[in-house]
Amino acid sequence: MEFELKGALKKYRRMRSWRRAGMAIMAVGAMSAPWLLDLGRTDTLICWFGAFTLWTAGELEMRLKTIQIRLAGMNDQLNALSGRDPEQGPDADLILELNDW
Repeated sequence: MEFELKGALKKYRRMRSWRRAGMAIMAVGAMSAPWLLDLGRTDTLICWFGAFTLWTAGELEMRLKTIQIRLAGMNDQLNALSGRDPEQGPDADLILELNDW
């Protein structure tokens, strides 16, 4: 079970870094679009606001995913302490959350 948890953690970290890099590229693209397309002042503000909104939504989603992972780990610990679900592994819920991308 440890190998599955290690693999799930590696996949989670890799997907998180790819997602963060993708969001950064999109934000920089949206912020530089007004200069590349020679847009006006209002269009520039709209592009910047859109980039900020997308970046904020992406960061919020990653924070919520982190909270879900922590709660799944706590649920696994509670199940282990109470002796419920012995047929599942010790980190079953955590592995499911880590692989849910």
